[in-house]
Amino acid sequence: MLVLVVMMMVGFLATVAFSIEIAHMHLARAELRSATDAAAQAASQELSRTFRPEAAIAKGQEIASVNRVDGTPLLLRAEDFQFGRSEMDASGRFVFQEGRTPQNTVRVNGRRTADSASGSIPMLFGSLMGLSQFQPQVAAAATYIERDVVLVVDRSGSMRGTKWNELKRAIDVFIDTLDATPVDEQVGLASYNAWATEDVALTANLGAIAQSLDGLSTGGRTSISRGMEAGAAIMQRGRDQRYVERTLIVMTDGQHNEGPEPRTVAVTLADIGVQIHTITFGSGADQNRMREVATIGGGRHFHALTAAELADAYREIALTLGTVITE
Repeated sequence: MLVLVVMMMVGFLATVAFSIEIAHMHLARAELRSATDAAAQAASQELSRTFRPEAAIAKGQEIASVNRVDGTPLLLRAEDFQFGRSEMDASGRFVFQEGRTPQNTVRVNGRRTADSASGSIPMLFGSLMGLSQFQPQVAAAATYIERDVVLVVDRSGSMRGTKWNELKRAIDVFIDTLDATPVDEQVGLASYNAWATEDVALTANLGAIAQSLDGLSTGGRTSISRGMEAGAAIMQRGRDQRYVERTLIVMTDGQHNEGPEPRTVAVTLADIGVQIHTITFGSGADQNRMREVATIGGGRHFHALTAAELADAYREIALTLGTVITE
């Protein structure tokens, strides 16, 4: 009986030791996950603010070091950080590709392996199982989508009066919606009739857009293409395109009748990575052409017959511009 009790006690102690070790491993992995997530988010936000990978790495390392894994600060090396682009695939999952631009993602490889800066994690009872070290690894990717947005609006003669006031109210909705998103977009304004003007350079002061619209007057023919070119010129003076998505939102209530073909301009802009959304307003607007422009530019086309539908179109576009996703 005594021998049996001793054997059972040995088995019981081995089971307890195994359970403690498993719990220790789970806790260490959870701590590593938390620290890596925090580092990725901090690095991603720093990248969106400064557009400097070295600053993003420094911030990620700083945040990782204040998080402990198995009682030890998580130390990360520069090579533990990857920069690239995440895009949604057909299944709705974001896929990271290192080095692709415009960059919108920092991926952090959190490691407690023998060759990592923090080293491996010693096991409490590992020697009983022939294992002395636990070497967990996790990865976290934080995506922070920044955009430079240029509004291109029609101020031809057909927009005079009520339509112009309805457009200004719709753009107020657009600005209010952007203000409620977590991303600080920069917005510019171009307007056109037979000729186009660059009215507001890209700015985080969204109130400047409404102020500029108040100072514009309507009249003349319609050159959608020249408006798009003016918007592109504003965008070219924006932030570094390696880190920023660029979007043109082109609005018209009429038919293009001056200047180059808008679809040709759309091809040129799409080739340099500019996304184009289009909005047609009223029954006389050139829906077919503007739908094609949006298709070429990889964006969406919206048609509004009423002021409420116009505001809804601008609101829907604003809601899709800035999104924070963490993998």
